[in-house]
Amino acid sequence: MKGDLQLMKDVEQELEWGPAHNAADIGVEVHDGLVTLSGHLRSYAEKLARKRATQRVEGVRHMIDELSVGRP
Repeated sequence: MKGDLQLMKDVEQELEWGPAHNAADIGVEVHDGLVTLSGHLRSYAEKLARKRATQRVEGVRHMIDELSVGRP
């Protein structure tokens, strides 16, 4: 099983992948395989893409979505 630090790096790397992704907009916290995403995004489609990207990472047991969409 991956440690929290490695899992966080893997999630951040997966979030960077893709032309529309800017992981600087997203906060990633990990505790025992539980990943929490937080931040503000411009569209619901971007939110869905980031959630899917996180769920693709091996070792993610569960995800908490604290992402908001729309104007800050």
